[in-house]
Amino acid sequence: MLQLVAIIMEENSMAKSSTTTNQSTKIINFLRTGKSLSIAAAKNKLGVTQLPARVTELRSQGFAIYTNVNKMGNTTYRLGTPSRAMVAAAHAKAGSSVFS
Repeated sequence: MLQLVAIIMEENSMAKSSTTTNQSTKIINFLRTGKSLSIAAAKNKLGVTQLPARVTELRSQGFAIYTNVNKMGNTTYRLGTPSRAMVAAAHAKAGSSVFS
């Protein structure tokens, strides 16, 4: 019985990981078009319900995703290129290991 529970938990974990990966792929593909993505648009167009969490994961993978606030006061995200100042700040904070 305990083994069955462990197998079910592992399958659920794998399915969740796969869903997260698929959502992250959808987000990156959308952002690569050059458009900004809001939480509402992510939910309606991509089926992503936890956009800030996915953005955090993508940032940890090295994607330069910027947070902006649009004219209506809503948070939006866009894909960008880090400036020299940002690279220097990351290097100063974490050292060269952040780039390996």
